[in-house]
Amino acid sequence: MDDSWKDEIPTPALVLNYNIMQKNIETMAKFARDNNVNHRPHVKTHKCPIIAHMQLKAGCKGITVAKVGEAEVFAQSGIDDIYIANQVINPSHIDRLAKLSKYIKISCAVDSQKNIMDLSKIAVKNNTELEVLLDIDLGLGRSGVQPGEPALEMANFIKKTDNLKLIGLHGYEGHLTPMMNLEQKEKMANECYKKIVDTRDLLNKNGFGINHISTAGSGTYKYAAKYDGITEIRPGTYVFSDEHLHMVESDFELAVTILGTIQNQTGKKEFTTDAGAKAIATGDGKPVFKEFPKSKIRVMNEEHTQFKAIGAEGLEIGHKIEFFPAHICTSINLYDYIHIVKDNEYVGRWEISARGKSY
Repeated sequence: MDDSWKDEIPTPALVLNYNIMQKNIETMAKFARDNNVNHRPHVKTHKCPIIAHMQLKAGCKGITVAKVGEAEVFAQSGIDDIYIANQVINPSHIDRLAKLSKYIKISCAVDSQKNIMDLSKIAVKNNTELEVLLDIDLGLGRSGVQPGEPALEMANFIKKTDNLKLIGLHGYEGHLTPMMNLEQKEKMANECYKKIVDTRDLLNKNGFGINHISTAGSGTYKYAAKYDGITEIRPGTYVFSDEHLHMVESDFELAVTILGTIQNQTGKKEFTTDAGAKAIATGDGKPVFKEFPKSKIRVMNEEHTQFKAIGAEGLEIGHKIEFFPAHICTSINLYDYIHIVKDNEYVGRWEISARGKSY
């Protein structure tokens, strides 16, 4: 295959195979349609409004973000239905959320009385109503109230609070994503969904009218969509996939690589590239070589990766090579732009507008 497009891209660089991404988007869109479930993709993966609009065009009703800063970027691009799958705690962030709520449909997760009171106070000050989803801990242990009576108690607290509207329940069974035993994974996922659906039923028996339950990521979406009562799934990584996801979910192909250039040969089969830890996030593991996956990384420094080539011939200084990151989301956040290759031709670059919007 002709890889002359590599000559047009300075390294280190983030590279997107447009055709693979488009296929991933269409695969997920078809799945959501076939299972009559809303797909609200988590755009913290790509942080790129152009891609979000492609997902919306494929059938998504809205998007999910992690932070208010991301919501602002995507709202400015014309997206008017956004869910922040996180608690908004800082008063200045809540104020920005309240201002956004006057112009677009936006909601966030809640799980504490302190946060609920702060949201209410600032919503009243801004003369607006904030929509919230009650976060239910499904076993991840990161956030959320316990299912059942604790959730009912918190829901009643929201109900009595000014300028807040409880519109649904939020869950995330992310602790199940790495499981390789799919039969056991499905069983445990269904146990999670039973907890949140039973909690919805308890709330509704006590005067609420909750129909909306949002949960699941790219590693568990298949199970959530088929469970009666789950109305929305939030997978995001699927759009690009990565080494970790591909091990447990092969329906989506790897669409993004990090392109590096060999700049030193330090031994017979030992080389150094210009793509180090500042170019490839390594918090979730080391990357894998696309063209010669058996090669071994010896050392990753800030600016360099030293490796021993295995199954690769003809490598020399100036040769450009591609890496698959272990986890794509954190690598995306290292770059201002993503370079686009379509039909094996370089077609330009897109700005990653929400890059660094962690506030």
